[in-house]
Amino acid sequence: MNMEWQEKYKIGNADIDASQKALFELFSQIASSDDWMTLRPMIVSLFKHMQTQFELEEALMAQVNFPGAQAHAQDHQNLLARLRDRSMDVGKGHMNKKAIVGVTTDWAHRHVVNQDAELAHYLAAWA
Repeated sequence: MNMEWQEKYKIGNADIDASQKALFELFSQIASSDDWMTLRPMIVSLFKHMQTQFELEEALMAQVNFPGAQAHAQDHQNLLARLRDRSMDVGKGHMNKKAIVGVTTDWAHRHVVNQDAELAHYLAAWA
């Protein structure tokens, strides 16, 4: 599975693009590690970073009156809820790395490729 950030994922906002690239790098580290002691803080960091990423996107969507903002934000909430559930499992001592990688893969291969691309297209026309 390819979890590498690509230039085509840019939406045209430097802060969001840099944050998204850092998320992809964190995903790759999680996917390649099997060490529980290393994974646990990385998963906590992943949740916090993803939450911040989504807040940045939602603020930008409000600023530019993006027509798809509500559906986009709802997908953010769904992804965060799934990741929160998996993170809580980790906090209880249950590592389900496959489920965590599943959420991140869904974000990378569905949300970024489709919903973030729609936002990027809108921003390009809006500018």
